Amino acid sequence: LRARLEALAQRFEFIGDVRGKGLLLAFELVADRNSREPLPAALNAFERVVELAYEEELILYSRRSRGGLEGDHVLVCPPLIVTRQGIDELVEKLTKALERFADTIPDIRP
Repeated sequence: LRARLEALAQRFEFIGDVRGKGLLLAFELVADRNSREPLPAALNAFERVVELAYEEELILYSRRSRGGLEGDHVLVCPPLIVTRQGIDELVEKLTKALERFADTIPDIRP
């Protein structure tokens, strides 16, 4: 799963980092990958990605970091009994959600 999330990070400029171990992973949403500058707080990127994923029938968790004021992280935590097919489905749905999110921030495109 981590390798698949890292591949998504290469595709989408707004994914700054993938972190975690095993099936407890997260990715950071950023305006600039090199400086790790956060996306504007008003964008509520963490909430928007979760909403878009939910519309794809994928449940994700998110939070704002940096004292709850800025910085967006999305957690990807499938069940421990997930199969390869389940991972494939998760990544497919997440990709669709991220593509839709990219459309809402036209200056940051995959």
